[in-house]
Amino acid sequence: MPSMKTHLVILLAAMVVSAALVTQGAMAADEKQGTKDAAASSKEARWQGHIIRIDKDHSRMSIRGGRAVSDSFERTVTYDSSTAWTKQGKPADQSEFKEGSFVIVLGQYAGKKGPLHANRIDLRLPR
Repeated sequence: MPSMKTHLVILLAAMVVSAALVTQGAMAADEKQGTKDAAASSKEARWQGHIIRIDKDHSRMSIRGGRAVSDSFERTVTYDSSTAWTKQGKPADQSEFKEGSFVIVLGQYAGKKGPLHANRIDLRLPR
């Protein structure tokens, strides 16, 4: 019949194996979440609305709108020399974009609360 020491050694070994399995599962879950976060940050964001302000000195504009046509939130959008300016999908000049114009912006967010950096700004017909 096994002694008390044998029972304790078996219990201790079971606890060590359990802790190793739990740690390995947690590390896998963290790695999976990190992959999801990287994919979400690289995913192209979309924002549409009317241009409220244009600040050419700081290469940014404020757009009131949202993801849906009925949304009415104001967002700062930044742009640079790599931003593509289009009008209904065809190349356009930046000077055609005025306050009050309806635009669709595609780009990436600079962090969770940062501005949307535009890869492309598309001018649409007035609504």
